[in-house]
Amino acid sequence: MVTRLLLTSAALTLSASALAAQSLSDGAYIQGFIGYSQLQDSDFSGTIGAATQSVDTDFDGGYGLGLAIGKKIPQWSNDNVGTRIELELSYRDNDVDGVNFSGNGPAPEGNVSGDVSQTSLFANVLFDFKQSGKVTPFAGFGLGATYSDLNFVYGPGVALDDSDTNFAAQLIAGVAYDINSSTAFTVDARYSRAFDVSSQRLAPNGASTGTVEDDLDTFSVNFGLRYSF
Repeated sequence: MVTRLLLTSAALTLSASALAAQSLSDGAYIQGFIGYSQLQDSDFSGTIGAATQSVDTDFDGGYGLGLAIGKKIPQWSNDNVGTRIELELSYRDNDVDGVNFSGNGPAPEGNVSGDVSQTSLFANVLFDFKQSGKVTPFAGFGLGATYSDLNFVYGPGVALDDSDTNFAAQLIAGVAYDINSSTAFTVDARYSRAFDVSSQRLAPNGASTGTVEDDLDTFSVNFGLRYSF
């Protein structure tokens, strides 16, 4: 299943790259966005010290930003729905707010600090629901890969300090407002998931005590500008 998803992601990425490389006319665009990012609570589970344990982690709200290049696809469109395909590079960062380690009982850990950052490359397929006015709702999905960098400490200097690159997917829904014939202001919400992100758990002396993993889910609200050529 994962292999099929990765192959699909690769095909979409190549398609988006090829479209972006075509002549920048007739529907090509570039878009930038910035917004609020909330990494959802995670349950990093695995074998720690020869026992099954979990590192339950809460995150503060953070920020995200991204850049996309894309193109409208007339062959996949009709009078009511327009189709676009784009290649998106994005970055998000969230500080760690709290940690509960199952090996120390129910009490929260102290001395919590650090963050989790994610850099993603997505090939997106988006559908514009055409209206008579300046506002155009849109929705779509993306497949790609996310590089996650975990770097946080809790308790007496215990850390999850590692990085991992994994298959990722996202859902997108938003609206665009036409400022003029070539520029649109966009607002969208995105829910993304990086699958099976793993990290070593390190003792205060830096020695590995085991490996834990979990899916990382992120909800974001973004504001952007799209410029069409």
